[in-house]
Order: sequence, then C-alpha cells, then structure tokens
Amino acid sequence: MVLIIHGIRAGIEWKNLICFPDDYEAAFDLLSNFVAYGLTLLEASVSDGGPLSKLPVDGFDGQLISPHLQNLQKAWEMVLADRPPFPKKPATTPLQEWDQRLILYYEKQIERVCRNLVCNRKAQKKALKGKYSSAGLNHYEHMQEKYLQLLTGFEASHQKAVSHLAAC
Repeated sequence: MVLIIHGIRAGIEWKNLICFPDDYEAAFDLLSNFVAYGLTLLEASVSDGGPLSKLPVDGFDGQLISPHLQNLQKAWEMVLADRPPFPKKPATTPLQEWDQRLILYYEKQIERVCRNLVCNRKAQKKALKGKYSSAGLNHYEHMQEKYLQLLTGFEASHQKAVSHLAAC
C-alpha cells in the first residue's frame, strides 16, 4: 500500500511525502498523527495496488481512526455471529415457488370470474324484468356461457398446479 501526502507544517511544505502503511487503518492513523503534530493536510492519496484514490483531508482531525474502525468491526462481527445459520436446503425449490404463484394466480382468476358470473346473472335478471330485446338477453346468456368456460379452465389449471406441487 502507498500513501502520498501533501501538506504544510511550520511554514514548510511537505510535497509528495510517500509512506508505505500495511493497511488502510494504519494509513488513516498515520495521517491523523501528522495532523495531530501540526501538519495541515492539503492533499492525501492512497493506493492498494490500483489507481490512486484521493482521501477527504477534512476528515482527519488529529484523532486516531483505528479505535473507531475496531469498534465498527466488533459491531459487525457481533451482528454476523447472532444471525441464524443458513438452511442446508432451501425451504422451497424454484419450481415449487412457481407452482405456488400459479396456484395464487388461478385462485384470483377464479374469484374474478365468479364475481363476473354473479354480476352477469344480476344484469340478466334485471333485463328479464325490463323490456329488452331478445338480442340483449342473448348477450347475457352468451356471456354466462363464456364465464362458465373460463371458470372450468381456471379450475382445471388450478387443480393441475396443486397436484404438481403435491408431487414435488
């Protein structure tokens, strides 16, 4: 790792001061120590084998960063230690999940068609009481047949999905 520092201390400009810290924590503490001893940071860059990354020099106020990073590390280690272990086998396979979604879809469609059947039946009864042409009444009968066909198809598909899920 390479740390390049540019700053001013006691009227002397430090330009391209190069340090080789072991890790980011050490690099940040090094910068903090320089600031604590009076260096005004103008620019700081770090590289861990890739391109140089500029660091926000205002973030270094002379206080060590390592204690905060260590506390953060302890906190996330506790979070990771407290989580339940991963299940050995997923509760459902993707195919079972698909079947469950299909079942819900068909159940919603069956409910929708049943509502349409009820509404159509009510409209048909209302039309029978009024003075409507036979063409209007035929429309309601035709729609009733269509809804019954849809209902039969959705119920059959629903049953297939339930059977397939049970077989898995």
